[in-house]
Amino acid sequence: MKLAKNISFFTFFNLLNAAIPFLLLPVLTVYLSKADYGIIDIFNSLNMLFTPLVALSVVNSISRFYFEESIRLPVFVKTIFRATVKYGIIFVLLSILISGVLLFVIKTELAFPPVLLVISALFVFFSQISEVLLTLWRVSFKTVYYGIFRVSKTFIDVALSIYLVVSLGYGWIGRIGPQIFVMIIFGFVAIYYLKKIGYIGKKLEYDHTYLRRALSYSLPLIFHSIGGYVIAVSDRFFVLFIEGAESTGIYAVAYQIGMVIGLFQNSFNQAWVPFFFESLNKGSYKTKRKIVFITYLYGFGMILMILIISALTPLFYDYFIGREFRSGASIVFWVLLGYAFNGMYKMIVNYLFYLKKTKVVAKLTIGVALVNMILNYYLILENGILGAAQATAISFLLLFIIILIKVLKVYKMPWNLRVGE
Repeated sequence: MKLAKNISFFTFFNLLNAAIPFLLLPVLTVYLSKADYGIIDIFNSLNMLFTPLVALSVVNSISRFYFEESIRLPVFVKTIFRATVKYGIIFVLLSILISGVLLFVIKTELAFPPVLLVISALFVFFSQISEVLLTLWRVSFKTVYYGIFRVSKTFIDVALSIYLVVSLGYGWIGRIGPQIFVMIIFGFVAIYYLKKIGYIGKKLEYDHTYLRRALSYSLPLIFHSIGGYVIAVSDRFFVLFIEGAESTGIYAVAYQIGMVIGLFQNSFNQAWVPFFFESLNKGSYKTKRKIVFITYLYGFGMILMILIISALTPLFYDYFIGREFRSGASIVFWVLLGYAFNGMYKMIVNYLFYLKKTKVVAKLTIGVALVNMILNYYLILENGILGAAQATAISFLLLFIIILIKVLKVYKMPWNLRVGE
């Protein structure tokens, strides 16, 4: 009942949070050019790529060490917060340096404005500050606080975007500007709230031992996250440089529709991970059987969602998407398939996170990411932007299979539900 309740709340708030910008999609495709939309998608892709780098992924350690009884949580959180700020500032300064080099040293015209690097670094820096608070709410099942924070931020962001894009005609700047402005504001809101509830402040000590333990867990996750994001977003860059900005815009619209399934699997995973870690700590056979049953049910749900959303895709393009973007409709199925495999992978990889085998996960993810880049290059040359979506689907399937094989070797579970203990 606890799991069902939290999945319901996470799904509701994540659906609401995603529905707001999703409803913005028909507006953007009418008022923005394909090139503008391509730049916006590159910005979003940079955000995904920078997320594990900005603060060395230390925020991710909160969700795992929260369940360690030996941890003094307020001290641990303060340690993580200080590390996030320190490493984040360093990364922002590096992004300014790199942007300056691109702007003044490289004379050829770039496919995107170099200032996007700085804007993206700032965006991710403040998002990681907010993530400290959001992670605490998530693992403690305070889903209402979590949902209100995220939905409020998104609503203000989208409202400002509509005004700047539709009323003032600012193009891609009118969409990206509100994102960074709102993220900074809510970053300071998170700082205020963390201080209010006693998780940051001068009275708490800074524990270097906690930081070393957190980094031991999180540093391999940088490579894991980069590998995962390469699989998820490198296709945009290949499309951009091989097919051009307009094709990137067409691809980005189709990708956003296909990622609806990603919304559901992400919502489930946010509620599942705390329940999963807590259940494995109990270690009972009955609890393990319950986990396996839910895993199988989840896989069936992914398949059902692919069929339903694929059937509705032509209707969505006919009634909501601008005509110049409709050539991307065939891409949606492959994106759906890829994110269904990605959802199944998330269910399985949590066993390795529980065992703190983040180095193993990182190596396997990086390996698949390299395969993904090769697939992107050859499939885009062969099939155009459709090949990019096919490369993503194949890569997520490969990652799921490799991780599954590894988990079967290192953690025993009653996968055959008909067999007794």
